[in-house]
Amino acid sequence: MEMVVILFPDEQVLDNMNVTKEEYYFLSSKDVDWANIGGDGPIGLIAELVLANDVADYVRFRAVCQPWRWCSPDPRAGGLDGRFLPRRWIMLDKAISTSPRCHRFLNTSTGESIRMDLPELADHRFLALTPECLLLLLHEPTLVIRLLNPLTRQLINLPPITKLLTREERRAWRLDHAFAVDLRVDGDGIVADASMVVVKFGSLTGLAVAKPGSENWTVVKVKGRHITSTVMFAGRFYCSTCRAVMMLDTSRADQTPRLRAAVKWSWSLINFIQMSDSLRLVDNGGELLLVHRMVRPNMDPHKSYKCEVYRVDLNAGSLIPVKSLNGRAVFMGRCRAFSISAEPFPSLTTLDTLYLGTDYYQKRRMVGYNIANGSNVLRHEDWWVEPCTLVDCLSSCIAGSGEQLV
Repeated sequence: MEMVVILFPDEQVLDNMNVTKEEYYFLSSKDVDWANIGGDGPIGLIAELVLANDVADYVRFRAVCQPWRWCSPDPRAGGLDGRFLPRRWIMLDKAISTSPRCHRFLNTSTGESIRMDLPELADHRFLALTPECLLLLLHEPTLVIRLLNPLTRQLINLPPITKLLTREERRAWRLDHAFAVDLRVDGDGIVADASMVVVKFGSLTGLAVAKPGSENWTVVKVKGRHITSTVMFAGRFYCSTCRAVMMLDTSRADQTPRLRAAVKWSWSLINFIQMSDSLRLVDNGGELLLVHRMVRPNMDPHKSYKCEVYRVDLNAGSLIPVKSLNGRAVFMGRCRAFSISAEPFPSLTTLDTLYLGTDYYQKRRMVGYNIANGSNVLRHEDWWVEPCTLVDCLSSCIAGSGEQLV
């Protein structure tokens, strides 16, 4: 007699699926004709549950058979639909592969790591990674900007950057495209409810915004202030200057987006020195933080670097000093920053720590900064050449942008 073994998920997963063990047994039985129970039946429901969990699982789900693809929406036809964005993923360095287009991606919620071959990189220049884990690409022959979803392989066209370039840059492009070496992206993101892409090009004093299908980019000016960092938080685009946290207001469809101050502060609270300090906005698991990193001359070189962290209270319009990251770790580079939970990464033992990206020269002497006691976390080993631990790998990942990641 043939015996069928059914492995049940834990109770929490069954609760999330809203099914009993008996219903799960039916769905798991080898006698069920999976290919013909789609449509409005259980396959459609399962597709929704899988997509709500992770778009990578949804792609695997649709790859099973054609009938399953018929009863589930195509993720490559959704434009900037937030359901299909790989928000829980980050791109690491190149994967060990014979193909230069192969990259590793890490799920910061589960710890899963996958390798993806991205042939689109052969025809485009990689500019930056968005917080939603989309690749911002430049098609040099046409100067068209594109977004690539590495998990669904959807490629979204944005306007060309021709009108954003100086006369000298346009001349260089017509000759040999040499200008693209200096084309830098300091921040980007997607305002989901407005289906709008926001990019902070290094050559612009403001922000460039556009929707898929638009003919040109719209420049949003920043009056009298230099943008120090950007972040996507609760579906909105925020940026920091030396005096305020600004929010991109896209609430009026009939008006050009504009920046307005969400939180302001005085010099007595944050004494920002542009030549040596940095301000970074970070989404710390649903909590918006502002990190002020300072370099101050000191007799002891190990105490020359100091960090102060504030919770950005958008409702009260104020900054609140904090001494904890709520059991999380923040990795901070010169251009990007992200926060991860330690739960899926047992090797990440030093919490409430701001880890430095490898683009900081102090990385040779220190791992990061512990905000709980105000101490520098010093390195106890020689400077490494290749990443050998999770901290090293993520510190390398967060460093710089563009060619430094590829």
